[in-house]
Amino acid sequence: MNEFLNYLERLALEVSRFIALLAGIVLLWIVLVTCVDVIGRYFFNSPLYAGAEIIQVSMAGVIFFSLPYMFFKNEHIIVDLFPIFKKGYIGWLLGLLFLAIGGYSLWIIGDKTFSLAMRSLEDGDTYEYIIAPSFLARENSEFLPKVYLDTYIAVSIYFTVFMIYLKFFFVLLKPGSSAEPNEENEEIG
Repeated sequence: MNEFLNYLERLALEVSRFIALLAGIVLLWIVLVTCVDVIGRYFFNSPLYAGAEIIQVSMAGVIFFSLPYMFFKNEHIIVDLFPIFKKGYIGWLLGLLFLAIGGYSLWIIGDKTFSLAMRSLEDGDTYEYIIAPSFLARENSEFLPKVYLDTYIAVSIYFTVFMIYLKFFFVLLKPGSSAEPNEENEEIG
């Protein structure tokens, strides 16, 4: 059973690393779009059409692709006011409590985001400048519908919740261990 749990934990870590790699690719895309926009604007007096809006949409990719890895590895911002509570059974219980609260809170945010996506679908909201291919655009508009990005954000939040509860499950099955990363993996700063 322990081998299966270790295999499952490694698999979840690899999946979250792959998704974090996608976040890096989207970040590289943002850099390239910004460079093309700046070069076009200052050297050719012709900025990239919809450059600012493409960057805004791509920022959602960076943020929401990196969320699962961040939560699974506990790489989010932690204020360590009471380090005595990090170790032993108290740290284990607090880790479980914070994982449960964090997962539930993100689930609520995901539900709200998904309802906003459905509302943008009903209202027919589109981006102002991003022109979509004909198979993505609506019949009465050539611009990209906002429902795609809103749905992506909701699904990525739900996937993050899944990763949080997977981490909760792993920590739950190792009583006395902490949800925090091992001290030998932490950098000295």
